[in-house]
Amino acid sequence: MKVAQLFILILAFLIIKPASAGLLIEPVVGYNVAKFGVDNPSYDEEKAIGPSFGGRLGYQKLGFQLGLDYLHSSLDVDDNAFKENVTSNEWAGFVGFEFPVLLRVYAGYIFAATGESKLTGNQKLELSEGSGMKLGVGFTGLPFVDINFEYRKGTFGTQL
Repeated sequence: MKVAQLFILILAFLIIKPASAGLLIEPVVGYNVAKFGVDNPSYDEEKAIGPSFGGRLGYQKLGFQLGLDYLHSSLDVDDNAFKENVTSNEWAGFVGFEFPVLLRVYAGYIFAATGESKLTGNQKLELSEGSGMKLGVGFTGLPFVDINFEYRKGTFGTQL
């Protein structure tokens, strides 16, 4: 009887994979297709496009993810009022879940965002006190490559 129990115990260790946890490090390179607006009656919401980069750092266990997210964006705003690109930096906390097959979902809260641009007439537009949210879905078709589609909505306080 003891031999059978020992055999079942050894078999269980060989077949059953123990749960694992790990550090989540994810570089981010992306492209924004967005609408950009300033809470000011003289500026309308305009189309904005441009690259972004950043990264995620967090913890992952049993598919659940928790961490911090940084994103730097450089947007070309389709408006005559802006002389230069609008650059922004945002920090967010995120939670997510990675399914066993090719799919990840996540949500985040943007708790700090800043930015700046030069306007026509030598005025400088400073974006501060930004906050918002983000929702995303990621597809992993290739090892170490995750393609994400993300929806972000945020607001800034402004200073001229």
